[in-house]
Amino acid sequence: MKMYKFAHLSDCHIGVWRDEKLRELNLQAFEKAIDTCIKEKVDFILICGDLFDANIPDLYQVKRAVEKLRLAKQNGINIYLIYGSHDYSPNTISMIDVLESAGLFKKVSQGEFVGDELQLEFTEDQKTWAKITGLPGRKIGLEREYFQALDLESLEQAKGFKIFLFHSPITELKTRFVPETQGVPISLFPRRFNYYAGGNIHKMVREEFADHAVVAYSGPLFGTDFRDLEDMAKGEKRGFFIVEFDKAIKNARFVEIKACDVVYQELDGTKKTAKQVEDELLKLANSVDAEEKIVLLRVFGTLSSGRPVDIDFGKARLILTERGAAYANINRYALSTEEKIELKVKGESKREIEERILVEKMSGFKVDPSIKDEKVRRFLEERLSSEKGTELAKNLLNALKTEQKEGETKTDFHSRVLRSILEVTRLEGSE
Repeated sequence: MKMYKFAHLSDCHIGVWRDEKLRELNLQAFEKAIDTCIKEKVDFILICGDLFDANIPDLYQVKRAVEKLRLAKQNGINIYLIYGSHDYSPNTISMIDVLESAGLFKKVSQGEFVGDELQLEFTEDQKTWAKITGLPGRKIGLEREYFQALDLESLEQAKGFKIFLFHSPITELKTRFVPETQGVPISLFPRRFNYYAGGNIHKMVREEFADHAVVAYSGPLFGTDFRDLEDMAKGEKRGFFIVEFDKAIKNARFVEIKACDVVYQELDGTKKTAKQVEDELLKLANSVDAEEKIVLLRVFGTLSSGRPVDIDFGKARLILTERGAAYANINRYALSTEEKIELKVKGESKREIEERILVEKMSGFKVDPSIKDEKVRRFLEERLSSEKGTELAKNLLNALKTEQKEGETKTDFHSRVLRSILEVTRLEGSE
């Protein structure tokens, strides 16, 4: 009997990173994955949600992704996917909808309610005759409701090689990424499918259950936050599954995708002065293997004297950049001080208290010493020092207090708040 192959990807999150270098590395991981699928001559590709990190992503990122998806199609590889919780939108057209209309892939989570039951349709791959269906990602409460409403009998009685796509954490496969209140129990999944292709959990997981054969999460191709990157530095692999099958699964192997090496180091500042921590941090920055690597440093603990703001973190980042780091980040959120900082503010109203707190805090404002550009320093001093800084802080606080209007979409609300912030800070159109 002829053997077939498919690829199982998920959580690509194209466009997720704000930093340009990390955004590029994330996109390169996706491109490498598709190139590998073409080289392996898989028959089809499954993408189990969160292809993009937003329902309307950056168009440059979309263009690059489309070029790879089109190349896969040109090589005879069909692509099937479901929405994830990030690239789905209940109110607007998603980029997923646009690209499906262009024929790049097919959404397989098609179905309708008949009474109280949700009846899903199968999409049959014409090359392998595999039957594919599934449920898209939503907010966890709604996902569970859909699972509870599934017409399981019709799904379980269907003949042939069957694949179920989903973008939900399974209760029995809890990881630290899944809050205790979330998760869908395996009992709500249709039984007797050959492969359950999961997304959402940012870890590679493969399990087998009595009535649910192979249940797998491929995990992200790169990652969406620094926790993901730290896990990579600690040895956790990123990639996707390639599955061989005929009438049943014959082999499922994990293919690693490495966009960039990651280095992670910690510095304990407990019982040390701010000056001692700064000296040790600079020494660490000069000794770590940074060339063409993502470098993540974490500084934690309680200083015996001085404050975290007294430490020149910018200088350490600059050293790492000059030593060839692809990207450098220093996490100091777990660093505190034993010094007591008292802030005594009295007022008769919430507004009065807020204003006095802002005056108190802004009076001690100093420009970060790591900023060497005199033009930038003057700009910040003029905007943020003394009364001007206090007034700017008050106006910015008021802009952030803006509430969403009735009937206003989240996108329009965010755009309106952003316009207010740009107007308050006078950054729009500034050099």
